[in-house]
Amino acid sequence: MSRDMLFVIPMKDPERAKSRLQPILSQPVRKKLALALFRQTIDFIRASHGDADILVVTGSRQIAGLAAALEVKVLAEMDVTHLSEAVEQAARHAEDQGYRSICVLPADLANPQSYDLEQLLSAARDTPSVILCPAHDGGTNALVATPPRAIPFRYGYQSCTSHEQEAIRAGVSCMVLRLESLAHDIDVANDLYLHLAPSINQLLDAELP
Repeated sequence: MSRDMLFVIPMKDPERAKSRLQPILSQPVRKKLALALFRQTIDFIRASHGDADILVVTGSRQIAGLAAALEVKVLAEMDVTHLSEAVEQAARHAEDQGYRSICVLPADLANPQSYDLEQLLSAARDTPSVILCPAHDGGTNALVATPPRAIPFRYGYQSCTSHEQEAIRAGVSCMVLRLESLAHDIDVANDLYLHLAPSINQLLDAELP
């Protein structure tokens, strides 16, 4: 059966999440923040696309349990040491399940807006092609690949440029969309102050299943 889009959310163990916020947040608060942002990302996708197919790829039993409670599909990481490997595993799964494309989103977007997601998803998707939304620091905060393994994944420092280079090497059409609300995630203290400070208490107080 041919399917159109699978949203992929890689999520690490919340016990180890947000380590760069250690100078200002205790470990229990960092964990709670990571879980709250994860839930926010799933709610955001569903609010924008109620019938969206979402896959969480994780090595954490806690995250797998939370995803199951939210009625989200889970793919257990197998021998994964890097984000690129987790996304590659999800892309293989998407191909096996007959999806035309994947949309990879981070689990810690600060304040995503539906109009930016709509602009991303309404962009023309040639076969093969990739659409990239750069993060404010040069990373890749959204990636749409058609087919799911159109290029090798190169997450890490300045990964948006690395993904562009992979597309050029592979002869794959590449579009870069600079979408403000998808450009910001929560990694360091400045991200917290700039994008989450007014709402952090409400976010942390949100009920999890």
